[in-house]
Amino acid sequence: MSAYVVIDLDVGNPAGFQEYVEAVTPLIEKAGARNLVVDDDCLVLEGDWRPAALVIHEFAGKEAALAFWDAPEYQPLKALRRKHSTVRVVVAEPR
Repeated sequence: MSAYVVIDLDVGNPAGFQEYVEAVTPLIEKAGARNLVVDDDCLVLEGDWRPAALVIHEFAGKEAALAFWDAPEYQPLKALRRKHSTVRVVVAEPR
């Protein structure tokens, strides 16, 4: 069953963040995942959630998403991402 990683993304340094994107994209693909949504113009229909950008990745399941999240090669990229952006990240599987 697929799992979806939903990211509320606020980029502080676009040039620095692009370095992260270029490095993480091959790791996402290697993990068998794909980008479903990258949208920096979300339309909020209700509530006070105002993501600057919304990103959704599809993984084979929660285990695959967690394996990617905990992978040794991803750890330095997390630090790079944190340097140039602020995120909220959740992973969920449909019922």
